[in-house]
Amino acid sequence: MQPAGPSSPRSQLTHGVINSPIPPEGYEFVKLVREYKNGEVYDRLMQILKDYLEQRSDVGGTMSRIEQLLEEHSELRQGLMSLQNEIKATKLIKKMKGRLSINDYKRCKEILDGFCSGQNSMLKMIEEVAVLFADHLDLFVGFCEFLPDA
Repeated sequence: MQPAGPSSPRSQLTHGVINSPIPPEGYEFVKLVREYKNGEVYDRLMQILKDYLEQRSDVGGTMSRIEQLLEEHSELRQGLMSLQNEIKATKLIKKMKGRLSINDYKRCKEILDGFCSGQNSMLKMIEEVAVLFADHLDLFVGFCEFLPDA
C-alpha cells in the first residue's frame, strides 16, 4: 500500500470529510479506526464514507454497512455506539435549546448539575425534568434514553 500523499485518494477523501455533512464527533471515530492498526477496515470505512458523501448511500445504508464492517471488532463497535450516543445527545440539546425558554433551559442544566454533583437522587432528577418537559413529551423521551438501566 502506498503512503497517502497530497493527491492520493485517501488524502482527498480526508479533505472531503472535513468539508462534509459528517458530524464533528465522527472524526474521533475515524481516528479510532485509523489507529486500530487494521488498514483494511480503515480503507473500507473510507470507501463507505466516500459513498455517503457522493450520495451513493443514505444515512441508514451507510450505518448498516459500517455496523456490518465492525461485526468482528468489538472495540470499534463500542466506539461506534459512543459516536451514535454523542450525536443523539447533540441533537437533543439542540432541540431543547430551540424549544425551551432560556430560563427553562438553564433550569434543566441546574437539575442535571444537581444530580451529577450528588445533591439530588436520580428519581428527583427525573421527576424535575418530567415537570419541566411536561409540554414536550419528545424531549422527555429523548432525555430518558440516556438514563442508565435500573
